Amino acid sequence: PGTTERDVKYMRTLFSSAVQRFVADYGPRVLKLRISKLEMKVWVASSPPTPLRLVASGTTGWEAVAFTETLDEAGIPKSWTNVETQEKATVLEMLKPTAETQRGTKRQIARSAGSTYIYDFPMLIRISLTKAWMQYASADKIPSKLVTATELALEGDELVERDQAGNNKIGMVAWLLTLHTPEYPNGREIILIGNDITIKGGSFGTVEDELFDKASKLARAKGIPRIYIACNSGARIGGVEELKSVVQVSWVNKEDPMKGFEYLYISDDEYKKLPAESVESHAVTVNGETRHVLDAIIGKNLPSTKGGIGVECLQGSGLIAGETSRAYEETFTLSYATGRSVGIGAYLNRLGQRNIQMVKGAMILTGPEPLNKLMGKQIYTSQDQLGGPHIMVPNGVTHELVQNDQDGVEAIVRWLSFVPTNVLALPPMIRSADPVCRKVQFMPTKAAYDPRHMLGGVKVDGSWQGGWCDEGSFHEYMGGWGKTVVVGRGRCGGLPVGIIAVETRSMEKHIPADPQEPTSRDVIEMQAGQVWYPDSAFKTAQAIRDFNRGEGLPLVIFANWRGFSGGTR
Repeated sequence: PGTTERDVKYMRTLFSSAVQRFVADYGPRVLKLRISKLEMKVWVASSPPTPLRLVASGTTGWEAVAFTETLDEAGIPKSWTNVETQEKATVLEMLKPTAETQRGTKRQIARSAGSTYIYDFPMLIRISLTKAWMQYASADKIPSKLVTATELALEGDELVERDQAGNNKIGMVAWLLTLHTPEYPNGREIILIGNDITIKGGSFGTVEDELFDKASKLARAKGIPRIYIACNSGARIGGVEELKSVVQVSWVNKEDPMKGFEYLYISDDEYKKLPAESVESHAVTVNGETRHVLDAIIGKNLPSTKGGIGVECLQGSGLIAGETSRAYEETFTLSYATGRSVGIGAYLNRLGQRNIQMVKGAMILTGPEPLNKLMGKQIYTSQDQLGGPHIMVPNGVTHELVQNDQDGVEAIVRWLSFVPTNVLALPPMIRSADPVCRKVQFMPTKAAYDPRHMLGGVKVDGSWQGGWCDEGSFHEYMGGWGKTVVVGRGRCGGLPVGIIAVETRSMEKHIPADPQEPTSRDVIEMQAGQVWYPDSAFKTAQAIRDFNRGEGLPLVIFANWRGFSGGTR
């Protein structure tokens, strides 16, 4: 008794906080179990007792909404009142399909492709930011608004702000996100661009290319990070569907097609039905029949060509490939392959240099079927043989491998924690739990040792021996490639730094078998410690370039090399 309106609102806040903490702790399981909504119903100790309905969904970033229920004589709810806004809703309004329900089909399509629906990624970022804040501050100091998402869309040739809420018509989506991170509590901006796999397989048409290009240029103009979420089927290579049923062939010998044909044509009746500029042709008369011989298929003003076909889409692919190369030179670029990434989609990942790959996110130039047809025999059976993790991790294309999309987004947030808010700013300093004046307790030995212990610290005989970096801050990248060099990012006294260290132990280099060569086998080569091999030398150069481009990190090299590898094959 005596429950006030303020108490009810506080209950909504507690429920919202509890749900967000639960999702932050069990994010991968929430994704795996496909939980998109949580509800709880309690009775408020008022006079008479009032039922309170608490609802939180992924669409709202797991921010709870509270409704008090009005019951009829039979005890069945007949209306609901929003605790915060005091707006009333009827049974029909409450039963109306929500945006969450309407997105269910698209979520299913994305999941069948091994990915997550693109409009759910801002929510995953919020969850990851919540976890990052929990490691840095108490719950009461976490900002109430962690992510502000402003969707960007094309209006003519201009990029405008427009919240489409999943009602987009093209297979590319872009946001200007403001993230309130522990490094930037007042907010930092990033551009997030992603394929929508639910629209034409996430393929790149001319409109998709234009949106990608303009969003990337906005990131360059602002000097802010550009993140690309890749899940697509490459450039859209289509034909003019309307012509397939009306184009006819003039054979040299109709009884023997193997002798070839003279030309392709459209009958006069069908030609008159076509809009202007759909084809270029010249008329001929054969046995009193007027035929329009095709000189070129233009495809203008036809529904199937909206968004571009063939060479137009490939031209757009060249546009965004060049834009991505410029973006890497001018700002911070990072790609996350959440699902298959084909053709230009794979090129964009490589041209952006920094890549996080999900275990199911193959990066390929084309699929196994076309290659099998080209070779004339069955060689490849899966996309993973062409661009799966066991290919992309050992060759250095993939900088970090993750198991699911929640882990992937956490990897993005962690990488951003080392990156300044824009290209003109200094790397972000945060308060360090380690005293700056503390001693490095781990001491390298003359015998071979793991350099990661020197960098990040290690527990020896139950006691912690601190390394050079602040405790828990060192994170290794490109760990599966060029293993005689260790590359990573960490903090020293709260300052982000790029680190290159030397592996003193002998390491194994894995060379995958080539499926097209029957005698090929997996090869394991031994590489001596403290030696630069071609792959580890390339890795060193790649790391230095990445630290400098868009990140502006101080570079620390723990030099302990004996020299370059020598000898002949």
